[in-house]
Amino acid sequence: MDINDIVKGGDERIKLKENGLNKHHGNPLIYESVFNRGSCTMSNLNVDSKKAVEGMLKKLKKEDYDKLLIQQQKQLKKLIDVNSLNDFDIFYAPSGSDLCYFPIMFSRIINPDKKIFSVVTCPEELGTGSNTAIKGEYFFGTNQFEENVSKNDIIHHDIIIDQQAFSARDDQGNILNHKSDILQIIDEKSSTNQVIANLVIGSKSGIVDNISMIPRANENCFWVIDVCQMRTTQKLINNLLRLNCMVMLTGSKFYQSPPFCGALLVPKSISSKLVNIQDSAIEPFLKIFSTSDIPLNHPKLRSKFRHNENYGTLLRWEAAISEMKLLSFFGEDMVTMAVDRWNAFIISQLQIKSNYFELMPDQQFTNRSIVSFNVKHPNGSLLSDEELRVLYLEICAKERNDFFDFKKIIIGQPVKYDNKSFIRLALGSYNVRKLIANDFDFQFDKKLISIIIMELKKSYWS
Repeated sequence: MDINDIVKGGDERIKLKENGLNKHHGNPLIYESVFNRGSCTMSNLNVDSKKAVEGMLKKLKKEDYDKLLIQQQKQLKKLIDVNSLNDFDIFYAPSGSDLCYFPIMFSRIINPDKKIFSVVTCPEELGTGSNTAIKGEYFFGTNQFEENVSKNDIIHHDIIIDQQAFSARDDQGNILNHKSDILQIIDEKSSTNQVIANLVIGSKSGIVDNISMIPRANENCFWVIDVCQMRTTQKLINNLLRLNCMVMLTGSKFYQSPPFCGALLVPKSISSKLVNIQDSAIEPFLKIFSTSDIPLNHPKLRSKFRHNENYGTLLRWEAAISEMKLLSFFGEDMVTMAVDRWNAFIISQLQIKSNYFELMPDQQFTNRSIVSFNVKHPNGSLLSDEELRVLYLEICAKERNDFFDFKKIIIGQPVKYDNKSFIRLALGSYNVRKLIANDFDFQFDKKLISIIIMELKKSYWS
């Protein structure tokens, strides 16, 4: 094994093609000339996380995989639950989207005779993979065993999931509050269904769902909170665990690990019920999960899956954990201040260039490490999703020679809502550390905005 294993053990999105790049036009191993303001998906190693990964590779040559897996998850648990107030298990998965299958599996183990009803918020601002997995369908064409499956097929004929989705925004881009409607439908469906309610804390544009509804809902509801962006505080994650929520994390968003790596935090109040495990309950998930994903303190459940040492997931989480440690040295107040200063600068620049850009509504209700905005035609109309994707590729898919020493730019991919679309600039942990070290010099961000304008003019203003 070597550092190239970091792009293995997942689905087809992480595989490097003949041109040396993955589906998202990047190579996680090439980082020295990359300027990253992307919110997810295409993060690279950096000089620090690469050292951490190389350290893990050395350990893997001498020590047992399962032992290192336990040690790594203990580190992750300590970084999340600093006061050891919560008792929870960590389930791994090759990506955040894979995590969505776990609550379905838990439902089949704990309540095998109940149908499943799924409530989903912000579907248009979740990854397409998550939306597909929540429905019990394959979101991928290749699994962690490098076997092919039929993408978008249902994972098993026994998996039938009814669903109600609640849109993130209205047709003007304003954020919607569905609290009362969600509580009503959970109450209506809970008597005959295992309800799985999927909320999001940090969508693609940083939307935060109203978690005050959780204690008011039917006590049998499975709450699954998508915190995959990891743009939140330890306090909030621990509050969610105390509310008996399952919490979905990834290391490849804010903490900028190479994509992808997922972890589901499962309160012991739920995982302790995973005891009466029938083969029929597990069968739909045998092409999705392996022993590397199931905690070692669940030997009966683990024994139901194929043995696999997923080095890719282990290495990607090692990169993320190294970033979590390094950022923690600065303290929450310093990190918050750095993000706030960057946010204020980006918003001011976009407002100064209002001929070209229009901020998305309700920025105050989204995470400040992401700024979302529309892009304009000369007549003031907004670029369509298709037009914005062309612009995105002009900015991100090509090597450049006009951006200081950087050869490559990463920004957030377009997000479609109604018949419109927006793009995003975002900070990750390494970016925050660099800004603090450089005394908040925003010259690169200013130049990035000028490059977006230049590419816009070339494509749509000429």
